[in-house]
Amino acid sequence: MPRRAVLIVHGDDGPADGDRASACLAELGYTLDWRHADAGDALGEPDESVAVTVIYGGGKPEDEKDWHTGRYPWLQNEIRWTEQCLAKSIPTVGFCLGGQIIAHALGATIGPHPEGLHEFGFYPLRLTEAGQGFFPQDIHGTESHYHGFSLPDGATLLAKTEHYQQAFRYAETTYGFQFHPECTLEHFARWQVQNTSTYGRPGAQSRAEQDRLGARYDHLQATWLRGFLSELVGIERRAGR
Repeated sequence: MPRRAVLIVHGDDGPADGDRASACLAELGYTLDWRHADAGDALGEPDESVAVTVIYGGGKPEDEKDWHTGRYPWLQNEIRWTEQCLAKSIPTVGFCLGGQIIAHALGATIGPHPEGLHEFGFYPLRLTEAGQGFFPQDIHGTESHYHGFSLPDGATLLAKTEHYQQAFRYAETTYGFQFHPECTLEHFARWQVQNTSTYGRPGAQSRAEQDRLGARYDHLQATWLRGFLSELVGIERRAGR
């Protein structure tokens, strides 16, 4: 049975110092295989040892054309890896840029909000009918972005915020998320220091509001993520891959 979790991270602000997704998978007994594709780590093709792929946020694509040109070779490598995981029904999860990569691999478009709106903070998820029961009520998503994805053909929308689509499911084992449930409050506190220029941008929350909402709601996404990942890899185990 495959026991390797491939975790694709970007830039210097990766979650290798502790994030909820990798911590959960490690506790479930998976070998963590960290890949920094944007720094030159090879991806190749997923083999039978790969049980699950998680693609994190970060990265540099700023324009829709960046997704179709050779400006970022690592991006094209990650898209190919994702397409291969989809073809082999390997459970695949993407957060923020990772969710956009999955959406793009499924034919969706990626780009900024037409009104230039940002999301930086903790935003209430508006659950669709399909998202009821999948997410807990009152869940707020950790956000740090100003790009989003359209819904891929054949995908099921699970949640959105006022201005962006936030979660979709494709088939039984592929999920794209615009928000960051993997991000701990400690990690978000570093973003608050690093991204001070985002405060005051349209749509961004104030630091005081972030602190208030994070303290009140973050535990909901933390508990949800652990249950979600446990169920997702349980599907893989039951399939006997």
